[in-house]
Amino acid sequence: MRSEGYSLLETMFIVAIVAILAVIGTLQFREYLQRYRTEAQTRLLFTELLKARTQAIYQHRRTRVKLYADRFAVYSSLQDSSTVTPVQTHSLNYRLTSKSDLAVGQDIDFDETGITYDWCSVCLEDSAGAGGVDSVVIAATRVSIGKKDKGNVCESDSITLK
Repeated sequence: MRSEGYSLLETMFIVAIVAILAVIGTLQFREYLQRYRTEAQTRLLFTELLKARTQAIYQHRRTRVKLYADRFAVYSSLQDSSTVTPVQTHSLNYRLTSKSDLAVGQDIDFDETGITYDWCSVCLEDSAGAGGVDSVVIAATRVSIGKKDKGNVCESDSITLK
């Protein structure tokens, strides 16, 4: 006897395959989303540092970027008064780490020629290999973006520049 359609067993088999593919897709999407967010935050920090350096050169005025573990703020000058408000403040999803204590803040000052004497490396905490970039290296005349690949230490020697 010939009947049209699928049997219950065939339908259950198809539903099981679709469920397995959905679970795999969800896990892959979570990893992709973490990589994307890590890269986006690192590129935001990198861009704002470059913009502060460019503004210092263009306006012939010293500028400051103050880094904290959970945020960073951009100032249009080096005024050290507590009443001065930043031009921009960005909160961060992933915490920043550096050799210095970011809980009290770390100043990155650019002079009128765009040079800084605050050499350091700033990395995303516990990025666990996510993303193509997770670190920013700040040198006297250059701000570079990179990836920690030689251990989980936030030092210039452990970061490969991109």
